[in-house]
Amino acid sequence: MNEISKPQAAAAGLAGGLLNGAFGSGGGSAAVPILEWGGNDAKKCHAMSVAIMFFLSIVSTVGNIFLGYFPLDTVKELLPAGILGASVGAAALKKVDNDLLRRIFGVFLIWSGGRILTQ
Repeated sequence: MNEISKPQAAAAGLAGGLLNGAFGSGGGSAAVPILEWGGNDAKKCHAMSVAIMFFLSIVSTVGNIFLGYFPLDTVKELLPAGILGASVGAAALKKVDNDLLRRIFGVFLIWSGGRILTQ
């Protein structure tokens, strides 16, 4: 397994931060492929992306609170199911083959992109 280079890490952080800050999501969609360049382990890259997005989401949340876009009541309703889903997803990651993980991620990106383009 190769190590993530400093330029890769910087590019993943910048792309992830820009997308996460502007759209509220999509940062991991950019970070994962950047981190995977050069043959890095897919699971490691997905896990790093989650860690990056955690901190970037905190920054984005604070910014959105100050801008008045933060619907606290809705967030309170979504959070319990989100925590459960994240826990199940993290546990499932260990059991999923890297190639299958890439395919699932690719299908999700295509589905998400198609949905955005058709709405």
